[in-house]
Amino acid sequence: MPSIVRQDSLCSHVDQLRFFDFLEPNFDFKTAMSRFERQVSWLPFVAPTAELDSPTVDNNTTFDSIWQPKSSYLPTLSETPSAFGDDAQQQEISIDSIIDHRNLNNLLSPPTPSFMKISVPSRSNLPARSQEKNSRAMSPSPYESSLPSHKRTKSSTNIHEPEQSVPGASQTALEVATLLKEHPGYMCPMLTLVQEYQSRFRKPLHISELNTARDIIEIQYNGRMGFARLSPSFRATMGSDVLSVRLERPYCTIHCPINFVVSSTFDLPFIRLPLRIFSEHVQHLLTQHSGSMPLGSFLQCYSNYFPPLIDDEYGVPLEHFITCVKNVEIVTDKGVIKRIQTTITPSFSVPLNHMVSDKRSTSSSASSSSSSSTTTTCSLQTFAREVIDLLKQETVHCRLPLSKFVTAYHSKYSRHCRAADYGFDKILDLLLAIPNAVQVLGDGNKRILTLTHRCQVKRFFNDLVRILKNKPQRSMAISEIPREFTNFSKKSFDIIDFGVCFLDDLIGELRDNKEVVVDQENGIIKLYRKEQTDVEKFATQLFAEDIINMFRHQQDFNIPFQRFIPMYHHHFGYQCRVQLYGCLRLIDLFEELPNIVQIIEDKNGERIIQLTDEAIRQAIQLNITQLIRQCDGSIPFDHLTKLYAEMYRFELNYEEMGFDSIETMLESMQDKFACVQTNKNTAVIRVMEEHHSEIVFARNVVHILMEAQGETTIWLLKQEMANRYRRELKIEDCQNRLKQYVELIGQNVRLTPPMRFAYEVVKGMRACGLDKMNYEDFLIDYQLRHGNAHCPNPAEYGYPTIDRLFNAIRIVALTRGHRQTKTISLTDEFRMHIRPSYSLHYNNNNRFAQ
Repeated sequence: MPSIVRQDSLCSHVDQLRFFDFLEPNFDFKTAMSRFERQVSWLPFVAPTAELDSPTVDNNTTFDSIWQPKSSYLPTLSETPSAFGDDAQQQEISIDSIIDHRNLNNLLSPPTPSFMKISVPSRSNLPARSQEKNSRAMSPSPYESSLPSHKRTKSSTNIHEPEQSVPGASQTALEVATLLKEHPGYMCPMLTLVQEYQSRFRKPLHISELNTARDIIEIQYNGRMGFARLSPSFRATMGSDVLSVRLERPYCTIHCPINFVVSSTFDLPFIRLPLRIFSEHVQHLLTQHSGSMPLGSFLQCYSNYFPPLIDDEYGVPLEHFITCVKNVEIVTDKGVIKRIQTTITPSFSVPLNHMVSDKRSTSSSASSSSSSSTTTTCSLQTFAREVIDLLKQETVHCRLPLSKFVTAYHSKYSRHCRAADYGFDKILDLLLAIPNAVQVLGDGNKRILTLTHRCQVKRFFNDLVRILKNKPQRSMAISEIPREFTNFSKKSFDIIDFGVCFLDDLIGELRDNKEVVVDQENGIIKLYRKEQTDVEKFATQLFAEDIINMFRHQQDFNIPFQRFIPMYHHHFGYQCRVQLYGCLRLIDLFEELPNIVQIIEDKNGERIIQLTDEAIRQAIQLNITQLIRQCDGSIPFDHLTKLYAEMYRFELNYEEMGFDSIETMLESMQDKFACVQTNKNTAVIRVMEEHHSEIVFARNVVHILMEAQGETTIWLLKQEMANRYRRELKIEDCQNRLKQYVELIGQNVRLTPPMRFAYEVVKGMRACGLDKMNYEDFLIDYQLRHGNAHCPNPAEYGYPTIDRLFNAIRIVALTRGHRQTKTISLTDEFRMHIRPSYSLHYNNNNRFAQ
């Protein structure tokens, strides 16, 4: 007869006959064994291997006769797993170990009602040995807390009725029960169960956790192999509604066998493929899997359609590389199963889904909650920046094991990283709260931190923009990027640091960016520059003249870049606003004038703004012109260098301009100066002033264009000039002599921006029937007609101030006086003889009128 061996420290061994003789006559065998087994079921079992050497075990006892389930009425396992038989079957069982006969009466007595108390004798009244023995007998077992049958309170020794086992069951037991439900007969080998549990829930499974839930799971050994199944009582009492949720499998059911197991210790490979090709493959796989597939079996699914992925030590982690694919992300379903699915990339935000509320605060107002949420969000944003800097500067390829994160954080920032400071319980939850900055690869103790693909692209873009801004034309060849990045970051450039395998992968991510222009055909990458409007181009030309007028007073015709803004303000009396010229930075404005200025560096690395040779020639012309006009219109040729040095405090270095002598320099300026021989055989230099006829010619052209509402064809303008003024107009005149007043656009001629303002001035004064108006009255009338209190705006016509704008239209309108006595008057050509058609409404077909 098989025997059951128990390790009982509370009872002494007695003979089996003595036990049955001690039974009371009103108890039958079945009732006695049931009472006995229910009371001692919490006692720990002896491992089968340990009992083989015990002298109490019969020599005929084998592994088949030693079993461990809680219930004493389960039959012994045979050689096959089908030994789990019906619970109604009973076999003869011999008891080798029983409790002391002094406690048997209490164990086999009828159950005491829950409202009755059991009187326990005081330990002080017992002998010393009895006290020690009773102390051991009354000490709770480590398994007592897991028993659902009896509940002992601290205040009394009341024994409560058995409670339902499922509400108190552990989460692990219910998860194992859900797995067993998927197997035939609700039974599977222990080895398979452990593997499936680790694969499904990504955490280890210990047998001791199953021993505490014997009312749900039964374990039986067949030789050295153990089997687990759901207990029949659990299935009968719970029904089909308790475990109705079917767990999602961690592998693809299309391309993987039924017994496929995703090992928790398996690492995904590092691959090296072009992102464009890999993206096409992933999109095809998601199409075949209805937009979602498990990550654990990605390699098996991939190899069914494409060549298998090969592990490459110079590659990128597969899990990270999948997230580089556009509109594809990896999410964690219920449990810990990671899935690849199609999605739309969300906007940048710091989610607070993993935040743990403070249990110490029971109530708070809405204002305090909002303030706390805002503070926590700012803290998470600061923490995200710290983690990004840590991964960029202190790690290899921006990857760091999760187990080393706390140490690395403390080493860099000299303070501990506490999850509780941000409202979290674990460091992992804190890192998962910043998904736009950090990606957690792998599972278990093999988790690795790295930057997300979006963060890597943003990092590459910011560094690239800084490099391009220091380039002369804000552009460079794509092949120069590795060398420029090496010089910029002071370390060798490795594309793996940015989470991709090839440089073209990152360049392809920048094609949709509006700030960077990629010219793949010519192999050039450059910053985007907004096209200037016609007014901004005209204003830039005026700015070039201002620069020459400002630099002509400097000895070497250069100014340090850092001093340009204050010197400009000091020279002109107003600030330099680069937005007026359609630029965002001052360096951008200088790049629009390559023929006027150039940016150089001195020996100390300081940037210097230097005039070009052509601009220096124009600056010297302005200086000589000013010198001659202050000397009554002419100066002796021999006194030019001396007077020039006395006035400007630096010498006239014609050699630096490439001339052999002053005579040669003046010959190149014949359109501005003339050398005249006087009666005393002395050569003098005079300025060739603009003849009055030239001014009249410009007024005639402007007058005709104003009658045409600002724009007409070159042929009609030439015909009108010939018929009305008997003057011949050439195209070269519009490009040179008249460039301040008109501009040539294809076959059309139109007024420049300041002349358009002059057209508005003349039209407004003609509407009032006046040729002369007070300046303040004119501004009020102008604002009323345009419905804008900020009119006229000089920036709309390319000028920084209203005074300079009126100064530019002197051939049409003149301003005289100051403050209250300041007036505006039209010139003679634009007064009484203006035709009535001059005050017509705007023509919708005219681009100027629009």
